[in-house]
Amino acid sequence: MKQLWNGIRLTAIAAATMGVATGTAGAQIAFTGNTFGCFYAAATTPANCTGLVSSVGDLSYTGSTFHVTSNPADGLVSVGGTSGTPNVNNLGSFTLTGGDYNYTGQQFALFVNFTDPAGVVGNNAYGAVVTGNLTSSSTGNVFLDFVNTPHNFTFTNGTMLSFGVDDLSLDNHVPGTATVAVTGHGYATVPEPSSMALMATGLVGLVPLVRRRRNS
Repeated sequence: MKQLWNGIRLTAIAAATMGVATGTAGAQIAFTGNTFGCFYAAATTPANCTGLVSSVGDLSYTGSTFHVTSNPADGLVSVGGTSGTPNVNNLGSFTLTGGDYNYTGQQFALFVNFTDPAGVVGNNAYGAVVTGNLTSSSTGNVFLDFVNTPHNFTFTNGTMLSFGVDDLSLDNHVPGTATVAVTGHGYATVPEPSSMALMATGLVGLVPLVRRRRNS
């Protein structure tokens, strides 16, 4: 049985990076989404997976759908369900079978799509592409080195989410097959109504000040 460490996780980022300093503790955080991915060898990141493959050598990826509804006191949310057919409530899964394929030079693109939860006006879509380089070692390990730059989103229901992607390492020299779910964790906040009101009040207060400066 092969092993996989450090699946994809969503990394906690301070809410200030989203332009909001406070959030409502325990407020409901809700969003839905899906993932798909493909391997590629070109120098340019693909815009989608058209014409590309979801497997290379003995390694394959299967996408997923997820729905998050949570009331965390600390703002931490996760997408980490076990793999299945189909995948649900995770970020997809990697399956590795036996063999000594040389993955060096191959790249992987993970497409993560978020949408506003059902009932929210607009149901807008938000997307991110996270790429990673595949390499093989002489000991039989395969490494997927993702670009770890965080991605930030602000949904129309007020939820703000920031996430990044961890690198992935797996062992391909032991006979057998392993399927492991890709998991995600992130920091999300919902702005307090009082904070939004104070911000609006402050902006209104700037109007007469600007007028006075123009008249002086």
